[in-house]
Amino acid sequence: MKDKLVVLPVVAGDVAVDAPAEELPAPAAEVVEVIRGISADHASCDDVGLLTVVIEWPRGEHRLADIGFEFSPVDDVGYEIFPTSPVSGIQDRRRSEFIFMWRDGSPAQQKPIDVLVDVRAVTADNRRGPPSRIHVQSNPGT
Repeated sequence: MKDKLVVLPVVAGDVAVDAPAEELPAPAAEVVEVIRGISADHASCDDVGLLTVVIEWPRGEHRLADIGFEFSPVDDVGYEIFPTSPVSGIQDRRRSEFIFMWRDGSPAQQKPIDVLVDVRAVTADNRRGPPSRIHVQSNPGT
C-alpha cells in the first residue's frame, strides 16, 4: 500500500521565509475521513490507519502543481502520521487530496486521536504561507 505523496524538492541550504498572505495564501483544508486499523496483522495491511485531507487552492501567482504543503501538528499526535517535509498530493485542477498512512494496530492497541494540525503552502524556494488549521479526531476502532 502506497500513500502517493510526493516530497517537494526545496532548494538545499535555503532558510524558510514567511511569505505575506497576499503572495501565498493560507490553504482551505478539510479532514475528509479517518479510517483506523482493524487488526495487528501488518502483512495484510490491516494494521494501517488512513487519514484523508483535501485542500482547495485559490487562483493566483502560484499554481498548485508548483507548491507543496507542510502538515505540522500543534500537539503530539501519538502516531507518526505526517511527514516532516512539505509534500504534494493527488491533484485535480485547484484541488489536492492527501492520504496519510501510519501503523495503527488493532482497536485494542490504538489511542484516540485528537490533534490540531497547521497546514501551510511551501514553495520550492522555501517561502511559507500562513497556516490554516484542521482538527483531526478519531476514537479507536472507528
